[in-house]
Amino acid sequence: MTTAMDRCAVLFVDDEPLVLQGLQRMLRGERQNWAMRFARSGAEALQAMEKETFDAVVSDLRMPGMDGAELLTKVMDQHPHMVRIVLSGEMDRDLTFKTVHCAHQYLAKPCDADVLKATLARAFSLRRLVNDRRLKSLLPRLESLPSLPTMYTEIIAEIQAPNSSFKKVGELIARDVSMTAKILQLVNSAFFGLARRIANPQEAVSLIGYDTVKALVLSAKVFSQFEVKQIPGLWLDALWRHSMETSLFARGIGTAEKLPRKSLDEAFTAGILHDLGKLILAQNFPDGYAEVLDQCRRQPRPLWEVETERFGASHAELGAYLMGLWGIGEEVVGAIAHHHQPPLTGVPGRVTAVVYAANALEHHLSAGPAEEPAAAIAPEILKQLNIGERMPAWEETCRKMRLEEALRA
Repeated sequence: MTTAMDRCAVLFVDDEPLVLQGLQRMLRGERQNWAMRFARSGAEALQAMEKETFDAVVSDLRMPGMDGAELLTKVMDQHPHMVRIVLSGEMDRDLTFKTVHCAHQYLAKPCDADVLKATLARAFSLRRLVNDRRLKSLLPRLESLPSLPTMYTEIIAEIQAPNSSFKKVGELIARDVSMTAKILQLVNSAFFGLARRIANPQEAVSLIGYDTVKALVLSAKVFSQFEVKQIPGLWLDALWRHSMETSLFARGIGTAEKLPRKSLDEAFTAGILHDLGKLILAQNFPDGYAEVLDQCRRQPRPLWEVETERFGASHAELGAYLMGLWGIGEEVVGAIAHHHQPPLTGVPGRVTAVVYAANALEHHLSAGPAEEPAAAIAPEILKQLNIGERMPAWEETCRKMRLEEALRA
């Protein structure tokens, strides 16, 4: 049974009394699990936050005085640990995109009761998934927990549009020079094994598929929105290369194992996003994280262990939490959370096993990110993941992929 101490607190904000009454009726069955408050304006919501601690805010967009975008921006600045969700019937594209930098998720009115409940429940359960106590100690100390990049949101909207096309998605990507370069670099690599060079993003999108495009855009834009201080630039470049190669190794291993397309896409996505928690720690604690990296270099130890000692949570947990807030699928979130250690309970999924192996093999076959010792391949974890017998073959697969890429370069 949920105790008062365990209950999550949610603040709903809407200037329409009938909407708030509807939410109260809709969520009446959750009163034992959630402490719910209701505010009729942004100003009233901020006043409530001064008196009480909330875990999440769910706000309308268009409100008189202070609109939802302004409110969520203030919440992001003043209460960065809170989950920020837009629940609005507003179809104004410009106003919607004003919330991209400050909202974790966007739900459209009318919203099905089960969808709203599931969105909030999942956001709260993420803390338990990756260790509630440690994340709760870390989240209030964060000054920056990034939100979905605008380009990713636009691409998702285009993919979901009734008349969506590779051409239109490619045109969106073509507006960003650096993103275009990364897409073409990926599709022309030996890892995709194409017989000819691809020169335009529209064709690239058609060849690598929507899910790969979404993962690549999301990771690249998140990398670019961080301004990491006190950390060598070479570390950031190496981290991007490691993330990219881990994702490609994960896809290659999954292909060799004949995983279904959905699992291949999940493995690729988790591979490219698995280390984003490092960026969050480096952004929020630049001096402390530089010391962590220096400590790992001087006294070789697993980075995640030193991170946990210093901050109370590791990059794996923090990255999984953020991806879950953004609505990334559970298989991907689980693989990110456990890419160094399998879950303590339950049977790890195939995607988790593949991403663990891809990350460990990428470290093993290279020097790993600058200023960071290579991750060890632990026999006890291979046994727990039931992949010990497969690792030699997977290592050979990754070696061949790397050799083919070197010959192609």
